[in-house]
Amino acid sequence: MKRFIFCLLALAISINSVFADELRLDKEAKYQKQIMQIGYRVLNANQIDKRMTFFYVNSKDVNAATTLRSKQISVYKGLLPLLDSDDELAAVICHEIAHGLDAHKGLWRRFTMAGSSKSYEFKADKKGVDLMVNAGYNPIAMIVILNKITAEPSWFERYPSHPGGSERLLTIYSYIYSKYPEYLVDNDYKNNLYYQNFLLTTKKQRAGIRERYKDKNIIPVSDKK
Repeated sequence: MKRFIFCLLALAISINSVFADELRLDKEAKYQKQIMQIGYRVLNANQIDKRMTFFYVNSKDVNAATTLRSKQISVYKGLLPLLDSDDELAAVICHEIAHGLDAHKGLWRRFTMAGSSKSYEFKADKKGVDLMVNAGYNPIAMIVILNKITAEPSWFERYPSHPGGSERLLTIYSYIYSKYPEYLVDNDYKNNLYYQNFLLTTKKQRAGIRERYKDKNIIPVSDKK
């Protein structure tokens, strides 16, 4: 009898393990499909005639990356739970596509990208915004996802290869303000928790941006009384 019960328990554990593996594989397949669909939608909408591939990476790292040589764009498992919409995933992918487009310009460009990545991060953010808009995604999502994952380094932690969090977010906001102000006037993210946090922590700097572009006569929904 004991042996029979033991066999039943072993069988149940084995079945549960199989089901768990199947669920994991189904989830990974779903992520892979979602990443590919967004990636190729962006390429097609922007008439990008360069070869790029898109992959889900089963890693706990909160990261996405572009392999400059092969132009393979990878989105890591650890990043996905932080994304709340296709727009946010598109923001990540578009930033990486922008890096891939720069890498397509040759070996020397790949070398300079590796040596002065701060300027290329800013460039990829701006180009990523353009790619998002052309593909029908809301560029405010780039501010939202970066506000979630980009820390603000202390003065002794700063290094020249990557911009600080606030500097990067404000650069994106300013770019959207100057080129795509309609997304600020009619903002689907106005009640988003993470966007509200960005607005709270950049109130003074955003006033300066608004003054810079006052000739556009644009009042972002966040600044309306």
